[in-house]
Amino acid sequence: MNLDAINKMNIVLLCGLYGSGKTEFALKYFRSTGRYRISRSEIRKLMYEMTTFGQKWSSDKFNEEDDVLVKHVERKVLENYMHNKRNILIINTFMTVQSRARFVKIAKDTRRSIGAVFLDPPVEQCLEYNQSRPSPIPQHIITSMNMKKAVPTKQEGFDEVVVVTDFMVQ
Repeated sequence: MNLDAINKMNIVLLCGLYGSGKTEFALKYFRSTGRYRISRSEIRKLMYEMTTFGQKWSSDKFNEEDDVLVKHVERKVLENYMHNKRNILIINTFMTVQSRARFVKIAKDTRRSIGAVFLDPPVEQCLEYNQSRPSPIPQHIITSMNMKKAVPTKQEGFDEVVVVTDFMVQ
C-alpha cells in the first residue's frame, strides 16, 4: 500500500467502522510521521474519566449531550494544531459524506490539503474484532453504520483518497 500522497496532506481523516482497525492502522502507518493525532473516542474517554473521578469509560456511558462538548474540544484541538501549522490525523468512523463535510470545509477555508484513508474490511471482521475489545460497541450500531456507509471520494473535496480493504488487525 502506498501512502506517499496521503502523507503529504496537511489533514488526514482515518475512517472506518468500529472494529476496522483504525487505531492499529494509525500506529503502524502514521506514528512516526510527525503527524498530530486527534481521536474523538480518546477525548470522550478522557473527559468521562476526568469528570467521574477515574471511573472507567465504556460505550454504554455514551450520551449525546456530552458528545456536543467532545466535538467542541475536537474542533478546538484541530484549530490549535492548524494555527501552529501541524499536520493532523483525525480518527473517527466518518461513515457518511455529511460526517466528513465539516473537515473538508475547514481544510478548504484555510487552504490546507486534506486526504482520507478509509478502512473497509468485511463487516463480519469488524464485528469479530469489536467483541475482543475491552469496551465493545453494541453490534447493532456497527451493522447500522455499515448500512449507511459511503466511501469517501475526491468529489467530496478530498485531495487524496485511499481505500484499504485488506488491513488485518493483529
